[in-house]
Formats: sequence, structure tokens, C-alpha cells
Amino acid sequence: MNDFIARPIVENLLFALFVLIVCSLVLARFTVFKTTNRRSLVGSFFYDPIVAIHIGFTAYSYFTSSYNDSIPLIMPFIFYLGGGSLFFWAIKTTRELSFALSNIPEKLVSRGAFLVVRHPYYTSYILTWTASCLAYSSSVIWATQIYLTAFYVYSAREEEKKLLQGKYAADYQIYQHTVGMFLPRMTLWLS
Repeated sequence: MNDFIARPIVENLLFALFVLIVCSLVLARFTVFKTTNRRSLVGSFFYDPIVAIHIGFTAYSYFTSSYNDSIPLIMPFIFYLGGGSLFFWAIKTTRELSFALSNIPEKLVSRGAFLVVRHPYYTSYILTWTASCLAYSSSVIWATQIYLTAFYVYSAREEEKKLLQGKYAADYQIYQHTVGMFLPRMTLWLS
């Protein structure tokens, strides 16, 4: 407990922000992103344990080692805030939809967080897991982050294939050309 108190307050705030975001992600995992079909169950089998390892090793790193001093504390803090904000914005935007690797998209969402990036949930996760990597440079945390990012890229591509074959194909093609997959398309905003 003395180590916790002796740490700089900014580092404690950083870890508290991480805990708040993780609690929100876990709550959303079981309330918003329900695994209701075979595909989502299989996906969660390859996803949930890796997320748990990432979260566990981040917490372990916080309690057993010091912060990675080579990166200013502000960087992971910005990534956590950005990831958390984008996540809550996406939740607010899609409250009425059901997700979790659904087989047929219910509708095309292109407002709110989806105006910034096509996959704001995945982007928010990538930002959050990257913040943990920056804060506690552990090989296990980096390995899980790389795996999870690859999982998000694969999932996003699969979702987009379905959208391009469905009734929203024409609208989605236009959307793809105007909104970036994981990063905003700044050139379109500037024009």
C-alpha cells in the first residue's frame, strides 16, 4: 500500500483511468455485445482470454514495476482518454442496435462516432490497449496488443465484406471512400 501512495499522483490517476475504462468495457461486453450466435461465440473464444491476459498483465505491471519513464505520462493518458471517449460516443450512437459479430447488419450507421472512423469500437480498443503498452512496456502486453489489433482488422474486414454484399452495398462504398477504417481521413475534413 505504501508503494501505491508513494507513486506520483499522475501515475495513480492513469491506472485509475485504466480501471474505469476496463470496467466499462467489461460491462459493455455482457450488455451491449452479447454473444448470441455461433460465430460470436467462436469469436469470443479467441478474443476474451487475450483481453483478460492484457488487462491482467497491465494490472500486474502497475503493481510490480514502475512506469515506463521513456515515454511521457501524458501519452498513455491521452490514448486512454481518447479510447474511452470514442467508446462511449460509439455506445451513445448505436444504443438501439445489437452487435457482437452479427451475421446480418441491421442498418448502416454513419453518424456520431461513425462520422470520424468506420469502426470506432475497434479504434477505441486499439487506443486503450496501446496506452497500456506505452505505460508498461511489457512483452506480454505488446504481444496481446498486436494479436488484438490483428483480430480487430480481421473482424472489420469481415464485417465490411458482408456490408458490401448486402442491401447497403452502394451506400457503404460511398461511406468507405469518405470515412477511414480506423483513422480519420483528414484530407476530406480539410476540403
